[in-house]
Amino acid sequence: MNKNVLPHLKNSIPKDVVTYQVSLYTVALEAWRRGLRVKFINSRRASIYPAHAYHYSISDGTNEYRFSTARGSNTTKEAISQVVNKSKSYEQLRKANVPIPEGNTFSFSETSVDELIAYGSSIGFPLVVKPVDGGGGKGVVTHIKDVNLLKDSILTIKNELKKEQIIIEKYFTGFDYRFFVIEDRVIGVTKSYPSYVIGDGKHNIKELCKIMNKKIKANIATRTRTIIIDDDLISCLEEQGLSLTHIPKDKERIFVRRHGKHLNLRLNVDCTDEIDPKFKEYAVKALNAIDGLPYGSVDMIINEETNEGVVNELNTRGEIMMHIFPMEGTARDVPQAIIDYYFPNTKRKTDSLYFEFKPIKDMFLAGLADEILIPPLPEDTLYEQKIDISGANLKGFYLNSIYKRAARIRLMGTIELIENKKITMRLVGAKSNLEKYNKYLNKFTTRTAEIKSIDASDYHIQQDPQIINLKLTEKKTITETLK
Repeated sequence: MNKNVLPHLKNSIPKDVVTYQVSLYTVALEAWRRGLRVKFINSRRASIYPAHAYHYSISDGTNEYRFSTARGSNTTKEAISQVVNKSKSYEQLRKANVPIPEGNTFSFSETSVDELIAYGSSIGFPLVVKPVDGGGGKGVVTHIKDVNLLKDSILTIKNELKKEQIIIEKYFTGFDYRFFVIEDRVIGVTKSYPSYVIGDGKHNIKELCKIMNKKIKANIATRTRTIIIDDDLISCLEEQGLSLTHIPKDKERIFVRRHGKHLNLRLNVDCTDEIDPKFKEYAVKALNAIDGLPYGSVDMIINEETNEGVVNELNTRGEIMMHIFPMEGTARDVPQAIIDYYFPNTKRKTDSLYFEFKPIKDMFLAGLADEILIPPLPEDTLYEQKIDISGANLKGFYLNSIYKRAARIRLMGTIELIENKKITMRLVGAKSNLEKYNKYLNKFTTRTAEIKSIDASDYHIQQDPQIINLKLTEKKTITETLK
């Protein structure tokens, strides 16, 4: 069994769910599978910025909570403000005796660039420079080794990003870790590596890059982080005395990107069970240092040689997909933990059903809807049936009509057209609805469609989670999302 994929999420994430959407979709899916009411909310009609185009709410009929990515409404505005302002969050961490990097915060209105350079030089290279507010690593430059790079980094934050405040801190040597904490519990820990390959004693680094890229593309959380062979990669290898033709030993990990660069291409390895418990304690203390923050991500740099670490950032809305779909190691069910926190008396009713997401995005971005309610999880026992229709001219009105009728009576599954001569359907729904649909098919016809035969299998209780495929493609697919 593949430990880095949760069984109930295997084949349950639509292909159009990408990047940060994985975090919000998996939380919404967990809630929906528990029978909770999930409603997507368009906060910016006709926005061209999908990241801000929709939020969602989850309700059990009594309590309703609004979410943004994985962050729920129990996180206060004051907590968000403190976390966004790294200077304020550092202040709270310091008060809670949480180790943080040596450094200071400055305002451009009060401090000249030369003074900033002088401060950085005084605490010693290497350094890290970052804006006080912001996220996603924008403006963050790590491992600054000289005055020239320090000056360039400062000017980028001041002139290009137009930020008023800047943090200059001593670079802490180590690897980046992310802890996901709920109240006093650490749910998952991942270690972030720069791009790497793993040797097998047979293939050279160039060949291993191709092998690794197949694995990267197969992982929902990393499929946009493939390794590209370029001058920077070759230079990184040369610094290690290596080349593309080098054959690494079996299980030897070779980094093909420099640490601290290409942050958006990092690969994450779960280490929840292996991490020193003291770092989990740091993470819990860090989260609880911020009032009104029930859960979130705690970023830490850990020096594995000295076994020391510092907390360098908190995040109220951090990615959770690195815990759900790690490149290596055991997947952690963060969505389950989040819904347990908000709705502790609910349990998942199914591991097989999931809902379509593309229509939600499309309708919001087109400005066609303010809210979209996902139809509730079916309460009836679900039956499955396979139906094959043979004939000619099946595309067009006939295909669209049988698709719409199936969707109208809440059937799910796939409808696939094959060369305009055959339609293969795999349907799931209440037995009574399948019976209605069979009667409809045997009576329905159009002027152009020529029906030669309709072969329907017997009904049987649906058990295979891979059967429920709620995508909308030219293989006409039925979905329980929109009417």
